Amino acid sequence: MSGMLLDVLQAAVYLTLATGLAAPLAGRRWRVSLAFAYSGSLLFLVASIASLYASMAGPVSLYGGLVVQDPFSSIIMLGAAASSILMLIAIGSDASKWSTSPAAFSLVPLVLFGLFFLAGAADALVVLATWLIVSVASYVFIALPDDGRSKAASVRYIMVGIVATLFLITWVALTSALQGATSFAIVPLSISSSMVPGSMAYLGVRGLALAGIVAALAAVGFKLGLFPFHWWLPNVYGRADGRVVSFVAGVVKLGFIAIIARIVIVQAAGPLSVPIALTAAVLAVVTMVYGNFAALSSRSFQMILSYSSMAQVGYIMTAVAAAAYFAGLGPSYHALLLVAYYAVAIQAVAYSLAKVPLFALAGEAGGQLSSVRGMLSSSPVAAIAASVLILSLLGLPPFLGFWGKLYMFTAAAGYSIWLAVLALINSGISAFYYAVIVREMLAKGEGPRIEGRYLAALVVGAIAIIVIGVVAPLILGYISSVFLG
Repeated sequence: MSGMLLDVLQAAVYLTLATGLAAPLAGRRWRVSLAFAYSGSLLFLVASIASLYASMAGPVSLYGGLVVQDPFSSIIMLGAAASSILMLIAIGSDASKWSTSPAAFSLVPLVLFGLFFLAGAADALVVLATWLIVSVASYVFIALPDDGRSKAASVRYIMVGIVATLFLITWVALTSALQGATSFAIVPLSISSSMVPGSMAYLGVRGLALAGIVAALAAVGFKLGLFPFHWWLPNVYGRADGRVVSFVAGVVKLGFIAIIARIVIVQAAGPLSVPIALTAAVLAVVTMVYGNFAALSSRSFQMILSYSSMAQVGYIMTAVAAAAYFAGLGPSYHALLLVAYYAVAIQAVAYSLAKVPLFALAGEAGGQLSSVRGMLSSSPVAAIAASVLILSLLGLPPFLGFWGKLYMFTAAAGYSIWLAVLALINSGISAFYYAVIVREMLAKGEGPRIEGRYLAALVVGAIAIIVIGVVAPLILGYISSVFLG
């Protein structure tokens, strides 16, 4: 049975790639290209389900151990597939009006194919190779609309991407150097027992190990918008067409969340877990504080969504920090490690399912808060669905975002009560700007008419947030029972 699942998994992944390569061949027949994009997303959904089912019996090792899929990476993949479908529902024929439409429909399956390897990478060279695939595709995707602001945003994104890739290459080089061989496996950082603590050799190896983690955090920090690597984010997420931002902010970002969680947690499973966890915790706090206060001062709907993306990544990094700390404490803390690890996956999926329709809405209705004022009167179903997505981001029950934050902050409290308190305070602060958006939508007035595809994406996203929110505790409970016995 497991062999059959692996065959289905790999076949679905390669067919996803095939749909991406075939989409441009349709030329200006955009319906055919769109059908390829949908097919690729559905095939990747099948691959994700097969990966999740197979990995319940233990991590699935592929390509000689270069890629290892587990329930964490499989959940991330499921979220990426579902969010890609939401994005295609929303954009639909609108992308056919762009001169670049064949590329638009081709890049979606290609990114998903790259995310499969990025999320499950167990080797630094695999990370680098798929990092380049996903990154280049996202640069192009931002530039797809025929407007100057998106083109300018893409140029800024490319420049940031170059710097991020240099940091990643530094991490790859240090990963190999620390293993003392031409090996690039992502393994726990270690210091030889023969080294005397405090000696030059000991301090040198410790310094290189920590420098590698800092390089990895900087590389992915640029991609995720972690402070202080965030400076590009308002100019890209806040100014480019919201429809293409929905894919980059809501789908592409999942791959980078997955790999930074894996790098930090795996490499912290050794004597350096405390400084690694502390570094991740500091980045989490400053990121959520900056993102929340910047969002409070903005009057742009799309800019608020952009800064709130920073805050959401900050919350996720609290769970990454906690998982890194527990990873260094041994098997007795395995249960807490699992809570933190899978909290990252649940919150990442909740973030993605909400952000994709909301950014698409911003691109359709307009980027300002005034653009969505009075939606309850003109498009009541859209206003209610969008409010559900926003309340999930806030973390209210029974929505999926509630369970993500509950597990994340519970794990953070196990590491540091102050980290959990700061995360809760920041989550409370976010209520003010989320309330402003909801208030504008529910205010009296003649708002925008949100119909057809954009309405469908909002409604499907809201339903998914509610349904998965109901079953999320059961899924996590089952995973915990399998891995903890």
